[in-house]
Amino acid sequence: MKATRTLVPWAIGLTLALRGFEAHGADPPAEPRPTSRDLPAFVAPAKPPADPSAAPEEPAVVEPQGPLTLRDAWALALLHSPDLSAFSWEMRASEARTLQAKKPLNPELEIRLTRLGATDQESALEDVSRRLVLRQEFELGGKRARRVDLARAERDLAEWDYQTKRNEVATLVAGRFVALLGAQRRVESHARSVEFCEHTSNQVSKLVETGAVRGLEIHRSRREVALARIELQDAEAERDAARFKLASAWGNRSPRFTEAVGDLELITPLPDIEVILDLARWSPAVGRSDTDLSRSWAALSLAKADRVPDLTVGGGVRWDDNLDGRDYLVEFQFDLPLFDRKQGDVLEGRTNVAKARAERGAAEAASVEAISEVYYLARAAGARAAVLRDEVLPAARATVDGVRLGFQTNTETPDNFFDARRELTRAEVDYTEALVEYQQLLAVLEGLLGQAIPD
Repeated sequence: MKATRTLVPWAIGLTLALRGFEAHGADPPAEPRPTSRDLPAFVAPAKPPADPSAAPEEPAVVEPQGPLTLRDAWALALLHSPDLSAFSWEMRASEARTLQAKKPLNPELEIRLTRLGATDQESALEDVSRRLVLRQEFELGGKRARRVDLARAERDLAEWDYQTKRNEVATLVAGRFVALLGAQRRVESHARSVEFCEHTSNQVSKLVETGAVRGLEIHRSRREVALARIELQDAEAERDAARFKLASAWGNRSPRFTEAVGDLELITPLPDIEVILDLARWSPAVGRSDTDLSRSWAALSLAKADRVPDLTVGGGVRWDDNLDGRDYLVEFQFDLPLFDRKQGDVLEGRTNVAKARAERGAAEAASVEAISEVYYLARAAGARAAVLRDEVLPAARATVDGVRLGFQTNTETPDNFFDARRELTRAEVDYTEALVEYQQLLAVLEGLLGQAIPD
């Protein structure tokens, strides 16, 4: 149990996930689980403010003042998450680099004037010459096209990073929302326990007055009431902390919503592991590694194109004040690749392609490992929740009913009655924790896959 709980926050940092487990005979729900796929997220404007020091305008946070659904929480976080905003601006920066890569080289203009400070007598003795030349460098070997391909590949990588962060934000919000649902449910369980203990304590007091039970039972019943109230206070503190933690996902320091609403017991069947692993081939981690391989190929192509020397063509005119004629100039200039033929750049490019291929295989293996681990943990959590729901909780309720009957007929002591109710509360809390763990693992699995699981 402890190892499983430590995996949940670790896996949530990876990202979002799946729906359902093989529910031991349970019918699938009529409505599917909610998804964040169709919700808008923050997208940086195409043109940032002209003044870099000015903060860009962002949409205002409009948080409901009443109940909050999971889709409401997703919508708020996706539009107002500072982390997602940073990745969106990086994607705009990569688009700007692509735009710059498309631009050709600027021409050069040379203006040369000699003997500017000469006097008339000196000018008569020595010519004052002037020179005007216009040059244009032409990139050969397809350098500009290769440079654009590389910039586009880097832009695609930035888009993958943005989508990955989007998944992470959605997974984080889903995990915190489910945690809040569980905290609210535990408060309800402990509140019922307090109500039961107080009612039973009053009954014990009446029985003591009639002499049916010993007076010592009053102190024991009061102890049970105090312990139940402490557990309720702890549960309420966890619920309030969970509310603030959820609201912080969209930058709100003080939550305005009153409660989270959702079906924590929504358990849908999971497909077989083969279906999940087939979907893993299109996971965000694998997709990003494919794009990184394309970027490495583009960098290698650019390195090969750089081996071709560029050609500079110029034309101009030169004239002297003391001469009537003018000289027209034509220039051709290019490097002679005798020593530096970009051998190191090409070798580095080929090495990076081999590295990207290896990283692609490693990413696929790591994705399969993480997805399969979360998949089986989700199935285990779902199975544990089903056993608690179908076997443990009914048995605990039946025990309370049986002990209550015995307590009313003086065949059971108050201690047995309190013990039975305490076990029922413990079973309810265990069931809630199993549901929370299951739903959080589903969110993680969906994020790792980058898509919802088909029914």
